[in-house]
Amino acid sequence: MARMCPMSGSVRTPSVWWLPWHTVRLAGRCVLPLLIWFSFGELVRFGLLVGGTELSHGSFPQLRYALTMLVFIVMVMFGLIVTIGMFHSLRGELTEMRLRRVENGDEDFFGGLGRAIIPYVALYLAWGWHIDDVRAFITTDIERQSGDLGYIGAWTDLVTGEPQSTATGLTGLVYSTALIIMGAAFLLRSLFLTWYDRRGNRVAALATAFCELTFFYYGAQVLVAQRKWTGDRVIVTWWNDAWAAVEANLPWWRTAAEFLGEIRPFLWDALVLPAAWLTVAILVYGAYAEDMRTAIKGTRLERRAERAEEALTRRTHALTRLGLSRFFGRWAHWVALLNTVRLTVRGGAPLFGLFALCFAAIRLGEGYLWRGLVYLLDGDHPLLFWNVLFVPMRIVTDFLATALTVCLLAATFDLAATRGRALAARDRRHGGPDDAPREPEAEVAAARR
Repeated sequence: MARMCPMSGSVRTPSVWWLPWHTVRLAGRCVLPLLIWFSFGELVRFGLLVGGTELSHGSFPQLRYALTMLVFIVMVMFGLIVTIGMFHSLRGELTEMRLRRVENGDEDFFGGLGRAIIPYVALYLAWGWHIDDVRAFITTDIERQSGDLGYIGAWTDLVTGEPQSTATGLTGLVYSTALIIMGAAFLLRSLFLTWYDRRGNRVAALATAFCELTFFYYGAQVLVAQRKWTGDRVIVTWWNDAWAAVEANLPWWRTAAEFLGEIRPFLWDALVLPAAWLTVAILVYGAYAEDMRTAIKGTRLERRAERAEEALTRRTHALTRLGLSRFFGRWAHWVALLNTVRLTVRGGAPLFGLFALCFAAIRLGEGYLWRGLVYLLDGDHPLLFWNVLFVPMRIVTDFLATALTVCLLAATFDLAATRGRALAARDRRHGGPDDAPREPEAEVAAARR
């Protein structure tokens, strides 16, 4: 793949079409640490899921519901840490990371964790990825606790929202208790965030992220507890009637809504979702726009784009960090996504297109792999056989899909960053000021390619 230039510490940049091979290469070289991180994460996740579902049933239900949500938040937090650990295990094989290690030294795991965990939590909540964890908890609860009611009765309890004995561990907390915990989490989050902004302490970063999750999930319980109250308000009724009138009186509205509803899943899964996950990889590896600014320092490109760089680099980075860490809000995840697109475009538009294609291929291949395993083992087996066999089948498919996705994200970041360096070297060679450092011929040739 990319090779180091011994004279300057730069890199011979490969073509973007090497992305699939770079991904497979990373997966082959780092399969052991990826497997260790994934297995450890699955083991802890399973233990917390089972413990949380068991804790949510029994006497003193309100106390149990409050502790169940706490266990669930620990599970989510640990899952985010495992994801960052999987990305970190690939650092030694990334050309961009080796160059940064030569220039500025290496960053240990806890340093990267403290820097990335706060914006990662904000993206996790803003993009709706928490729904998968909630669904996993409810499914586990139903599978383990619905022996008396059956699956149909258990799901009916969930749909109707009535507080029954199954699948209510995350929704049964009363309004007053959830509100008190939510308020305490908000105050603690503000304190820890101030501590982190002033000192950059890793413990403060982890505490801020945990309080952010606590504030969100207990706040969701407040909304669930008040859903009947809000549904009967005059303003809610007026809004629903006004929206229904707009849909009925605008003839093109239904056609446009149906068209957008048909294409939205494809655009989301093919473009937006890959870019959102690439944002996570950039957060973990620390490749904000200000990192790329140093690569073009002193060149004609910097002089031409000085004002644009000031607005889009320093201010965007500050807005991304502060907006995501303090109040991630409605638009902050789009700001981070815009920053990702800008960095990827610097590596070449074909790079993002090939990345999105590979991302969709991995997701498609995961489904076909599962179907192939089912067909391979198909037969006249009892239900208990499949209940036991589905566990290793799911672990295998999830690991392969997760490992390849992480490697694809890391490889895309690596190619985008190294091609950005090559672009900077080309500008220094052909348009830099007289006092700008000249690159060796090897790096010039690499930049031209």
